Amino acid sequence: MTGSRIAFRVDASLEIGTGHVIRCLTLAQALRKNGAECRFITRDLPGHLADRIKKAGFDVALLPAAPGPLPLPPPVYASWAGVNWEQDAIETQEAVSGIELDWLIVDHYAFDARWEQAVCRGNAKLLVIDDLADRPHDCDLLLDQNLGRRADDYDGLVSDHCTRLIGPEYALLRPEFAELRAEALVSRGGRRLKNLMISMGGIDAADATSTVLEALREAPLPEDLQISVIMGSSAPALEDVRKLAADMHWPTEVDVDVNDMAERMATADLAIGAGGSTTWERCCLGLPAIVIQTAENQAAAAVSMAKDGAALAPKPLFAPDFAQSLGEVLAEAADSLNLGSLSEAAARICDGDGAARVLSKLRPMALTFRDARRADSRRVWEWRNAVNPTFSLLNEETAYGDHDAWFCAALDDAERNIRIALAGDLPCGYLRIDVIDQQCGRVSVCLASDAKGRGLGRKLLAEADRLAADLGLFRLNAEINIRNEASRRVFKAAGYVTEKKSGSFLSCYRTLREMA
Repeated sequence: MTGSRIAFRVDASLEIGTGHVIRCLTLAQALRKNGAECRFITRDLPGHLADRIKKAGFDVALLPAAPGPLPLPPPVYASWAGVNWEQDAIETQEAVSGIELDWLIVDHYAFDARWEQAVCRGNAKLLVIDDLADRPHDCDLLLDQNLGRRADDYDGLVSDHCTRLIGPEYALLRPEFAELRAEALVSRGGRRLKNLMISMGGIDAADATSTVLEALREAPLPEDLQISVIMGSSAPALEDVRKLAADMHWPTEVDVDVNDMAERMATADLAIGAGGSTTWERCCLGLPAIVIQTAENQAAAAVSMAKDGAALAPKPLFAPDFAQSLGEVLAEAADSLNLGSLSEAAARICDGDGAARVLSKLRPMALTFRDARRADSRRVWEWRNAVNPTFSLLNEETAYGDHDAWFCAALDDAERNIRIALAGDLPCGYLRIDVIDQQCGRVSVCLASDAKGRGLGRKLLAEADRLAADLGLFRLNAEINIRNEASRRVFKAAGYVTEKKSGSFLSCYRTLREMA
């Protein structure tokens, strides 16, 4: 992405919330890390986050506040822009005048194909981030990170040339969530409910936090429970929440504008939250959750999460019997076995590498390698388990806790060498060389499911040759399942020769140089 110029059109406000800006900041930071120059265009609405964007080190064009009546639909959320789409398009163009953009990224429910066609002229490509699938778009890439969404939901709304990035695998999470994932997931086994997190959004315009705290007063919760409430400093009801927290039956802490959300989620046993972007943060870390619908556009997320067994969903916030419904699901969540099953289901939904996947779609990335580290444990386990079990040596799935213990030990074992393949920032496979003796090693490789069919297997084996040479080895051995034709072809093309057959496996080898 070196030298690329990218602009984001996104807003935050008391009505919109902060989630759209936060996920765009995550993507912008990943782009900047890869050499791109990013700037933001946002409107001066009550609760805007221009100062936060500037603090993150990005240039911001602050469009003027809305001067008159709010625009009417369509789209359904047209009023969120503060001005009609024609005016916003003109002001957005002025904000990027004189800049040769490579990409414009828009994350806004108020705009559709009319705005996109008016703004995106010239050579700039357009990425639209959407959650609703309710209006037409004229874009090159469309990202909808929501669970239960299908690519064909956008049939008739985008053109055939548009690439659709659909599902939580593309969720835009800050890198610390992926970094903590392996450790957080292995620590969840056998937990009981002791630490409850409540996070209803950075602004929480509906003051859902107060409603939840009031409902908790009569809920069946453990006596030794500790409650942590997370809010933003712009939340209108912040002081009311603080008063309620001081009067709760359990120790209740209110923390504002936290910058360690991943660590807090990793240590929490259960979360109560809205169905916004933090849903995927919780999933990445396997945090069991009660997802509360606070707005109509969150209904699908709550239903999908509950359907997949990844969260519990009480009745919507404003339902007359919400407090009773919340108490019922809390009683269900308080069971340790239920906490465990919720955690496992949630962890399968999102792995935290979504921003890197989106980057790889904005521009193809070169394949590089790095040494494995603690955070790779879960990735490697998932890659291996995605392979047909009949192709593996064990022919069965290893429990994650057992794998993690082995992986951590392997990182400290001088005789085991593990390298992670990266497409840009995206981990996409691994190779391992176990030193047998001073002359020979055993190699094994595995690719992520979405990295197969692109010729990366040969590149993994080429890196294995380089690593073996650094280790002073003369020969590499490998075990390949007879039925795994793709793997057999890759190893054969890399110069491996079949030595013998043992049961369902072929023993192969490659001579790197003549032994002394």
